[in-house]
Amino acid sequence: MKKIWIVMLVTVMLTALGCANQNQGVRETASTAANASSSTGLGTDLPPAEQSELTLRLNWKFKGEFAPFFVAKEKGIFEKYGLNVNVLEGSGSVSVLQVIAQNKEEIGVTSAVEPVQGIEKGMPVKMIASYMTRSPIILLSYPDNPVRSPKDLEGKSLASSSGSTFTSVYEKFLEYNGTDYKKVEHMMVETGARNTLFQNREADAIAVFSTNEYPLFEKNLGQELVPLYLADYGFDLSGLSLITNNKFAEENPNTLKRFLIAVDEAFAYSMEHPEEAAAISKRLFPDVVDEQITAEQIVRTGELAVRPDGKPYGYVNAEHLEQMTLLMQETGLIKNREKVDTYYTNQYLPDQSAEAGGED
Repeated sequence: MKKIWIVMLVTVMLTALGCANQNQGVRETASTAANASSSTGLGTDLPPAEQSELTLRLNWKFKGEFAPFFVAKEKGIFEKYGLNVNVLEGSGSVSVLQVIAQNKEEIGVTSAVEPVQGIEKGMPVKMIASYMTRSPIILLSYPDNPVRSPKDLEGKSLASSSGSTFTSVYEKFLEYNGTDYKKVEHMMVETGARNTLFQNREADAIAVFSTNEYPLFEKNLGQELVPLYLADYGFDLSGLSLITNNKFAEENPNTLKRFLIAVDEAFAYSMEHPEEAAAISKRLFPDVVDEQITAEQIVRTGELAVRPDGKPYGYVNAEHLEQMTLLMQETGLIKNREKVDTYYTNQYLPDQSAEAGGED
């Protein structure tokens, strides 16, 4: 009987030891996954996030350039960095700017134009990343009635979306290029109506993004269209930027660092795997996503995401921003320019944590 008890005791001890080793293995595996590096080589060995629940407010409905944000969520990249991010669609950069300025949501997507204008008005916001250093805004027209220069718009009709960046700079863009905007029929409407006007040829031209609507229109219309890039006519206004409230940034620096390293990783993954990123987008937005078009949109987004060697996605180039704000002042989009580091900071980006706002 005593021998039986000894055998039973040894069996229990061995079972317990095995379970302990198995649990240790699980913990080590989880720890390894949690400390995986982003494309910049910085892992999750950051101080804990001050706030783990976040809202990222987009400035429009889903489009390909937003895919990396959804990739970050669906592939668990945000979760890996200790964050639960709610990615929500929006209805224009101006409304996003207002929400962030009021500190009602944590992070928002705009172009670089809106925060510069908002800061002039005293809004407590700052750019913390910019993923398009070349403007994606273009005017599309039909080859049998082309708009090859801004001057060609005179006597024609142009459709744009209410609340869009282009609508806010439209008159200044034409004036800058010696075009009388009073001779252009400018139709500012909701996005769906804008598209219908152009597709039905009730508008001669349409303002869209090269990274999104351009390939979609050509596929739907079955013909090549004529693009006019605003950047080629002096209006190189950075797109796809992230902004936050100054108070939120001051109180949550580690949250922002974790958020931006996750986005950097998701951008790198999406650019390397555009088809997979498009497939993820299709699952989330089955009624609006065409996988082939979305994959092309992601590739075009990557082409505009120009950054210096060794810098992460989202790195703000101070020289480019300086030139952009000078253009905005010259064209009346702002009256006064501040020091460039008033508008942005790179300090929350991966491998940039020790860098001051305006340093490169």
